Amino acid sequence: MPNRDASQTVIDRETTGTDDAPNADGITVPAIVSAIEEEIVLSRLHPRERLVEEDLMRRFDGKRHIVRQALFQLENAGLVERIKNRGAFVRAYTPDEVEAIYAMRELLEGSAAAQIPLPAPSSLLEALNRIQHAHSEAIERSDWRAVFRHNIDFHRTLFAACGNPYLSETINDFAQKAHAIRFIGTTDRESIELARDEHRGMIDALEREDREAFSRLCHRHLQPSKERYLRLYRQREGG
Repeated sequence: MPNRDASQTVIDRETTGTDDAPNADGITVPAIVSAIEEEIVLSRLHPRERLVEEDLMRRFDGKRHIVRQALFQLENAGLVERIKNRGAFVRAYTPDEVEAIYAMRELLEGSAAAQIPLPAPSSLLEALNRIQHAHSEAIERSDWRAVFRHNIDFHRTLFAACGNPYLSETINDFAQKAHAIRFIGTTDRESIELARDEHRGMIDALEREDREAFSRLCHRHLQPSKERYLRLYRQREGG
């Protein structure tokens, strides 16, 4: 039977294309993508773990072309890699790839941080405070799926305020690639609480119109996930 709990989060997402329409059991490509994405981020699927089409078809009660389209989208997002004659696997990034992805994230997010207007619009501050309140509540009840989704919402709302939709969309793309890197800290309470406190610091800096502090927090916010991944990679590969 399909994992309804994991996929339900995006059933109502606005989508286009024939494969986004539900089949007889209501499953969609975005629902499968979201469920697998969450399992990668929440450490239920691990780097280099194989994703077998037949297993996914049974789990989601979906047609083969629906599952393949979902894997194709996950590959484009940088979460899955498909190896000829072997199948699909959760993406495992090398240290050089991780450094390159995070160098791009730093450049992009730094540019967006410099373009967010100060004083920040009250609508932006209200939205960020509302999202962060929900994020904090999810931490308190250890709802890691909700923590993950509210975290995405916070950053998308924040960087959309730069006023450049191409920049903010590229930031979202690179953030999604990093989901296969961020998995180590996504259910670690200490790491999550640090992220929560940094979110609050970003809001505070915007309210104080302190761009230097805000930009510094945006940069610092990226570092722990990169460092954790590289540390684990070295341990796994024997140094």
